[in-house]
Amino acid sequence: MRITSILASGAVALAAVGGSVTAASASSAAQAHPAATSAHMRTVPRATGSVALSGPIQYVSFAAFAQTRHGRFGNHGWIDYTNFTYPAANTNVWNISGTHTLVFAGTYTHTMTVTNITPLSTDATSFSGTGYYNTDPSYTWTVSGTVNRNAVQFSILYTGTNPGYTVTGSGQIAADGSVSGTATDSNGLTLSFTMPAGSAFQVLNYRAPATCAVISRHNARFGFTIPNGAPAGLAGLPIVVKVHDGGTPGWKYDTYAAGVATSWCNGPVTQYPITSGNIVVHGQHHRR
Repeated sequence: MRITSILASGAVALAAVGGSVTAASASSAAQAHPAATSAHMRTVPRATGSVALSGPIQYVSFAAFAQTRHGRFGNHGWIDYTNFTYPAANTNVWNISGTHTLVFAGTYTHTMTVTNITPLSTDATSFSGTGYYNTDPSYTWTVSGTVNRNAVQFSILYTGTNPGYTVTGSGQIAADGSVSGTATDSNGLTLSFTMPAGSAFQVLNYRAPATCAVISRHNARFGFTIPNGAPAGLAGLPIVVKVHDGGTPGWKYDTYAAGVATSWCNGPVTQYPITSGNIVVHGQHHRR
């Protein structure tokens, strides 16, 4: 697929925001430069953050360290990125949204529709939705739960016939997207449950080292390359991220933007609304 077509469809904007890798840390930099003291370490310009993003549903964690004016530390860091709407194989990070068959005890068939997912980290989401018992749709219910890598937990509360009846369960997602596990209802009965293949799908998740960083006061930009193993058309793309620390509390005034780099550690970016988390930038304050 041509990169230009990916740009036109927004796939790069969706997928090119991050990845995380273990790169050189500030402590390893200090080891490489014995003259550096702990006091110096605290003054190294840096940007860190863990934020959920919308448009599409994403989560990113990062740490970027820039070179000081005296060249004591080199640029380095890492980024860990997930796009929970972009299908990708072999990541073991899953999305369970959609309408699925849910069968208890091999006999009692229900239909579950997951309408909302909220990213909690690059590995996990919470979800909510509704459902009903297929044989008698007057048995309606709501569901909420979490997916953490391939582990699923949920709680069902009946709202129609037999209101107040509950079922809680936990299980595992298999490689084909099927789900199985055990559940306990409010009467104390233990039931098996299953969902068929394709009930969940793996999503884009990767880690990458930061290759550059420019940090000043409350703003930072840093770059990385999407690693091999990402879907064709994305792997190898140079990406630039631009962040702003709007102060406390939390993320309300922070900003996060990313796009394909067109020059060293720079390029046009798309801003993604932050829905939770925090960005902290400690930049170099130049004195006259």
